[in-house]
Amino acid sequence: MRTSFVLLACVLGAALVPGAGVSRAEVISSLWQTQKSQHFIIYHQGAPADYVTRLVDQAERYYESVTDRLGYRSFSFWSWDDRAKIFLYPDSASYLGDTRRAAWSGASVNVKTRTISTFIGQETFIDSMLPHEMAHIIFREFVGHRKDLPLWLDEGVAGVQEEGKLAERLTQAVNLIKRGVYIGLKDLSDIRDYSLVVPQVFYAESCSLVNFLLEKYGREKFLDFSRALRDKADWQDSLERCYQFRNLGEFESAWKEYYGRQNRVSGDDAGKEL
Repeated sequence: MRTSFVLLACVLGAALVPGAGVSRAEVISSLWQTQKSQHFIIYHQGAPADYVTRLVDQAERYYESVTDRLGYRSFSFWSWDDRAKIFLYPDSASYLGDTRRAAWSGASVNVKTRTISTFIGQETFIDSMLPHEMAHIIFREFVGHRKDLPLWLDEGVAGVQEEGKLAERLTQAVNLIKRGVYIGLKDLSDIRDYSLVVPQVFYAESCSLVNFLLEKYGREKFLDFSRALRDKADWQDSLERCYQFRNLGEFESAWKEYYGRQNRVSGDDAGKEL
């Protein structure tokens, strides 16, 4: 199976040479089987039919839930010729070899090309990684690929779509607030490098901040906020204007008050502390 990926690299290299006469689309179609839906094209190499069918069904379901949750339901993304692509590699080695990701990577996304890559056997992909990566793409398709947005906003938008992890992260945020060990919003907004974050704290706060905006103020407000970002307005000014916060400190205080009086602990999370 690995031979096919070596072949793919060689042929793609040839396709870039003038006069080679082979397009990238032709190479992909010759090496990968495809299954298409309204918003997605799944590329795979002999993956189990039931898994591919489940992947297509869940991807379409998440498309509906993500756009609905963010207030983007009336906007059209990825229709037919512009469909998002999901590459399903046969194993971790072939995925890592082609994508050049770190050894621990289970999935990756290219927001600008609407491409998500993973491999068969990645247990959390369909239920967790897929909606997360889709939300990254959809959010950026709406607001644009600007570099000045805080990392917590991007990751919060993606994190609130992970149905299986959201309750746990909100519980962690409650614990952080009640114990007074959360990261202040100004400092959190200055974090632009993943290597500088403590994942458990960063993702809990990011998810809870975006969930707070969506849960307390609703989708229409978030849509207004997104439109302001799309129109290139400063993210902090847009946040304060759309949600009527005087400053980031008032936003932080409202977030703390909202979660500080909640007790989101259930199941195996009961009694746990970070």
